[in-house]
Amino acid sequence: MNRFIKIILSLFVLAGCNSGNSPWGKNKSKDTLSVHSVPYERLLDKAMDSAEQISFLKDYCIRNLDSHKRDDRFSTLAVFDGDTHRIQFYKGNICTNKKQHAVVGFLNKNLFFFFLKENNWKLRQVMNGFGVIKDSAIQFCDVNFDGFKDLSIIWNYSAGTCNCSGPGCRDVYIYNSEADNFDHMPQIRSFYDFGISAEERSVYLGEHCTGFYGKYMWENGQLQIQEEYTSNQWSEKDSTRWHLEHFIYYDGERMPAYTIPNLPLPEKWQKTFGW
Repeated sequence: MNRFIKIILSLFVLAGCNSGNSPWGKNKSKDTLSVHSVPYERLLDKAMDSAEQISFLKDYCIRNLDSHKRDDRFSTLAVFDGDTHRIQFYKGNICTNKKQHAVVGFLNKNLFFFFLKENNWKLRQVMNGFGVIKDSAIQFCDVNFDGFKDLSIIWNYSAGTCNCSGPGCRDVYIYNSEADNFDHMPQIRSFYDFGISAEERSVYLGEHCTGFYGKYMWENGQLQIQEEYTSNQWSEKDSTRWHLEHFIYYDGERMPAYTIPNLPLPEKWQKTFGW
């Protein structure tokens, strides 16, 4: 008999869990996560343990979404083979006021993205994480300033700090309103430092351990760099030799602006990065 048939389920409502842009509240722990997203149709033979398992988890989510019609945020406890898992649900007008969606954090490592069609929940995408997804790792905000909220997944290395020799610490998925799904932006994933300026309609990306900081704007669905600072602070042990170089981009060409010794990154940039 399939091990997923032998389960004990207990349900409870989780209240008061809204914190900032994160749908499930704030968690201060630092977790390891590496994420990729594939359409559900391609997932069946490529992710998790088996097609039978993914189908079971899909049905489990739909049953609970249907049984909590009045709850936008709730969680359940599922006991699989003696191990208790907390599954978190977030539903409503997540990305747009015109459509109903739901995001489910399953077994602390998978995100299931559903959409509501003719009063029936349909699984659209699954984001698989090789690690643990906690509450504060999931955020929704308008990254490309098109009026729709996008999905941001934050992750850290197992040591809890960024190692610039490895991949980045954030996965961003842009909501595609026509296809009603998320498109992965791999360009952002290679940066540890991240900030959004709604006033400038700009995205700030940086790698502090290599001394690069860039300001980007959206052009034809892609991020194009507009301005750049480089610093040798992390590679130069002698602080008297630290300097900051400023560059601007014109028609795609990188042009030097100035170089000043011991000049810190502009305060506005620091604020945007959340320092």
